[in-house]
Amino acid sequence: MGQDPGFTVKPGELTAAGNNALTVAGKVPEETAKLAEPSATAAGSLAGWQSGAALTGCGSAWKTLLDGLATDMKTAGGHLITCAHDYRNTDHRNADHLPPPAAASHDPFETKVAGVAGVHLTRDA
Repeated sequence: MGQDPGFTVKPGELTAAGNNALTVAGKVPEETAKLAEPSATAAGSLAGWQSGAALTGCGSAWKTLLDGLATDMKTAGGHLITCAHDYRNTDHRNADHLPPPAAASHDPFETKVAGVAGVHLTRDA
């Protein structure tokens, strides 16, 4: 089995995703407010019918659900931005303490040519 390569984090992408989530979450309440009028109009035309009350309840339930989703998106967006910030801060704090990245080798056996520093044999050689 090979060594686990771990994962890569791109803080800029986390920040962008977080900002997008905040933008969309900010638009949801104004859009869900628009649900009330058509639902009320439709329910009003069904006065005396059980479906009128059901339609009012359905519209209200959708608004509550979508507003809750907006709150969750706002929270998640904020967490993504905080996470990106934390990764950047950690990278900056540890930059002087981390070894430089190892050079990639195409030779899985890291074969060395005797007497020649830094030269690797390939399988075809």
